[in-house]
Amino acid sequence: VEKLRSAYAGSVLPVPDFTGLADLVTDFGGMQLCPPLTRRPPGRPKKQRFFSRGEKIMKRMRRRTVCSRCKGFGHNKATCKEAI
Repeated sequence: VEKLRSAYAGSVLPVPDFTGLADLVTDFGGMQLCPPLTRRPPGRPKKQRFFSRGEKIMKRMRRRTVCSRCKGFGHNKATCKEAI
């Protein structure tokens, strides 16, 4: 039993004391909950999410374009300037 308690000692948080919860409910009982003041913008939502403050923004690795005709980098077959 002691090994089981020591395994979960750091990861399981203790149950909080709910004795002061009734006072909080009576204090906020007179407040009115309103909808948000702003509307959602029209159009499709953005695909990229917003990063948190501590989160590091990494640059994406781009795939280099390779020409299928001359096998050169930086252009494709339509813009290739090599001789046919």
